[in-house]
Amino acid sequence: MHEVANTPRGRGVLACIQCGRCTSSCPVARVVEEHNPRKLMEMIILGLRSDVLSGRLPWYCLSCFTCLDRCPQGGDVGEAMFAIRNLTVREGNIPDGILAQAKSLFENGRVVTAGRMALAQRVKHGLGNEPTVDVEAVQKILKRTHFDKLISKGK
Repeated sequence: MHEVANTPRGRGVLACIQCGRCTSSCPVARVVEEHNPRKLMEMIILGLRSDVLSGRLPWYCLSCFTCLDRCPQGGDVGEAMFAIRNLTVREGNIPDGILAQAKSLFENGRVVTAGRMALAQRVKHGLGNEPTVDVEAVQKILKRTHFDKLISKGK
């Protein structure tokens, strides 16, 4: 799957020797059985495009970059995960939670809107009301980067 390796963030795939250190050191792989960064790198190397882009594996990554610290080849599995996510979004494979956050960003200028309790805590600690967001300015930026078209492809 040269698409991943040819992106600035996906070059770590080319260094992979399938030793498995990325998976053995991954905090997510310890608790989510299906998350296996080594297996994902193998699938990319083997060119299993549809399996890579239709799966949920790249979305489990926390971007802690422990894999990079442990990789004997300096392969940046975390950056490869970003490259895969970018490709999957272009294909319209966006997990529901990510899609909801993306739509919220576009509609409200925020990924998460603060709840009543959070707003009360702001006032209690002297932070005042929630800062305003220039939603039109946010939308202008997102439209320029075609973000709105990408999220409209999602499920």
